[in-house]
Amino acid sequence: MGWLLIAVGVATVALIFLQPQQLRVPAWVAYAAASIFSFAGLALVAGALGAEWLVSWLGILVVIALLVPSLWVTLGPGEQNCSVSLGGVRGEGSDWICRAGFGVGSLLGLVVLFLLIRQIVSSNIRR
Repeated sequence: MGWLLIAVGVATVALIFLQPQQLRVPAWVAYAAASIFSFAGLALVAGALGAEWLVSWLGILVVIALLVPSLWVTLGPGEQNCSVSLGGVRGEGSDWICRAGFGVGSLLGLVVLFLLIRQIVSSNIRR
């Protein structure tokens, strides 16, 4: 499964490179999102090989890569548009709705990132 995720990530990055005109975000945001697959795949491979220290750091890279798109929607330039679904009702969200929703997700992601880093650093200090 790890190798498959790595291949999906590499293929997605290749498509971004070959078709940049299809993007609705800056390329660096798309590359960060695509890298999630490869980082997760590398973490699975590292875990299978017993490199637990590497799995932890790759987990941090996965969280950072997950954060990039949501932080870009939250803090990026220009008006942001997103679709909203609540109780089966769907529609287009306004700029502030998009930024607020992704902002909450970004804050949660930053908390997870902080906790992961703290856990890794504290476990390295104890060794």
